[in-house]
Amino acid sequence: MSYYNPRHEGRLVLIPLLRDAFASLYVQAQAGSVAMPLEGDDSKIVYQLDEVGAGDDCDLFNFPFLFHGNGDPWHEANDYFLSLMRDKHPINRRTDDVRRRASKLLDYLLFCEDNGLDWLDFSGARPALRPTYRYYYHLINESDRSNAVINQYTAAVYHFYKYVAEHWHDLDMKRVDTVKQVRLIVQGSKGVRVIEAEKRSQTRRTTPSSSAPLGFVRDDGEDLRPLSNRELGVFLKTIRNEKEWSALERLILMTSLMTGARKQTVLTMRLKHLKGFTEDRLLTEGAYKLHAGPGTGIDTKFDKPQELYVPKQLAEELITLARSPMMKKRRAKFHAQMKAAHPDLSMDEDDVYLFLSDQGNCYYMAENDPRYPMVKSPQIGQVTETIKRKLVKKATGPFSSDFYYHWLRATFGYQLYQRLQVLVEKGLMQSGEVIDFIQKRMHHESRETTENYLKLFRMSHEKVMAQEVWEAKLFGVGDYSIFKTDAHND
Repeated sequence: MSYYNPRHEGRLVLIPLLRDAFASLYVQAQAGSVAMPLEGDDSKIVYQLDEVGAGDDCDLFNFPFLFHGNGDPWHEANDYFLSLMRDKHPINRRTDDVRRRASKLLDYLLFCEDNGLDWLDFSGARPALRPTYRYYYHLINESDRSNAVINQYTAAVYHFYKYVAEHWHDLDMKRVDTVKQVRLIVQGSKGVRVIEAEKRSQTRRTTPSSSAPLGFVRDDGEDLRPLSNRELGVFLKTIRNEKEWSALERLILMTSLMTGARKQTVLTMRLKHLKGFTEDRLLTEGAYKLHAGPGTGIDTKFDKPQELYVPKQLAEELITLARSPMMKKRRAKFHAQMKAAHPDLSMDEDDVYLFLSDQGNCYYMAENDPRYPMVKSPQIGQVTETIKRKLVKKATGPFSSDFYYHWLRATFGYQLYQRLQVLVEKGLMQSGEVIDFIQKRMHHESRETTENYLKLFRMSHEKVMAQEVWEAKLFGVGDYSIFKTDAHND
């Protein structure tokens, strides 16, 4: 169940469909404009000129609209929200961020109303008498919010006032908040960068991000750990139980394990992508190359273009799944649901998702899905959490209860590293080539990320080898003579 705030009832309204949101209206005909009656007075004609370059993407969906306590629209805030959407590309106008901002601004307005404050009155001689500062102190002392969240709320309020000062009212922004221009020197994987930023007085100190925990590697903001070889053995044995695991569940897991892809990539694969798995396209390494990212219909993190290498056996199993009667029935449900919910939309059979639920729903809605701008809460791969819980519960041997789906990406890298080490030992590959190969296969923009992976892999590899040697030395004899009793060993 989604979060519900009763105080927002009637104060924050979501408009399901805002047609032609950025079209312009004229009382006289313009080149390319369309005449239409004025709503409420059919005798009057106005001329609508559509937004340039918008094509069919002229509408906004689930657009937030705020009201004052007396029922009047909060015009300044609603205009601000519209301006935020106007700056976005027409094909990428989801309102998620604007809805979050609306919730934060309403929280501020409610605070002002509860305390008899005029949100536009900054005449107080001391900062503590002005609405933004009083709200800031309220967040610190009474809201139980973390410093990071407090900063998000005050930032939403500050940027709103900047828009109001520029487009609506004559406000002195220095009285809204004290801002200093600062220069930050940042040391990164690509060298030193100088970043210019604003530092507001209404911010709290936040704890700097910690390094990845021991045994983990940080990859695009996620802390991942590869499964050890023994854990991987338990994993594979568990999911091979056909009575407990469906082919679809198993292949969702195996696709990530065999390609290193994240859940949004695995779950947005379409039927059309299987057409590239033909014998003439099979690479010498026994895999098919699959392009993902912008323009492919497969989502990737940060929209990075990627090349996935799908092993022949996995590709054949994916094709078998797609052709199964079960998946054909699910695709029929998918088409029927789309027709019922969105009669103006359709999706070609080749564009239908490979992985669908038994209700005919996708597990992760791709950004180029025609329904994506309209749906309030698109699917984001919750199925992987369900599979994770099942895996931990059904594991046939020792298995980490902290496991989650993206560990399979790190496991892919670790297995790849071990296979490459064999080639290095045979003299078929140089040690320096290993990092380049892994960086390419895991799509790391920063070489430092790959280096961190290799440090972890070497540590894990050496630990396993040391464990095996230790066990052989300790238990290899098999009798009580292993105990040392010489005095000089005390």
